[in-house]
Amino acid sequence: MTSAVSGFVLAGGASRRMGSDKALLGGADDTLLLRVARVVEAGTGSAIVVAPQGRYEDMGVPVLADRWPGEGPLGGIVTALEFSRDPLNLIVAVDMPAIDVPTLREMLVAAAESGRTVIPAHKDGATEPLCAVYHRDDLPALRAFFDSGGRRMREAIEKIPYHRVEAAERVFANINTPEEWEAARA
Repeated sequence: MTSAVSGFVLAGGASRRMGSDKALLGGADDTLLLRVARVVEAGTGSAIVVAPQGRYEDMGVPVLADRWPGEGPLGGIVTALEFSRDPLNLIVAVDMPAIDVPTLREMLVAAAESGRTVIPAHKDGATEPLCAVYHRDDLPALRAFFDSGGRRMREAIEKIPYHRVEAAERVFANINTPEEWEAARA
């Protein structure tokens, strides 16, 4: 890869449908947060967790305080891009237990080759903006959308030029309920 890259894990959600903090699911030494952070770090060489201040500081991973806690994932993405000095930034939501290093590396290669943000797309055409490689040059457009009150990720990505890559749906499946967590563990 020709471009420097940073890795981030978004872990700021309220986990309302889960009933408990999704990031802490699993065993003490193998929480979902630690598992996703390890995969992101293996793919990029770094993994910084973006979360509300004071959350996860005792987990043994670097934590960047979300500048807009409670404002949705776009606030976390803007926080990460403002912090990063690298052109490419892999940003993955904490609730994707099936994410793997080969998939992340494919996305990073596509981003380096295209010079643009890379967002995976499923067979039905739906994009997955919460596991994507964001180009730092897209920060002004994303920040402007956020500052104007925009919070929907699907609308935010329409404000930037991006390259779509085919995605295996199972890799990007996220968990939101106890039943989805049990199914992911089976």
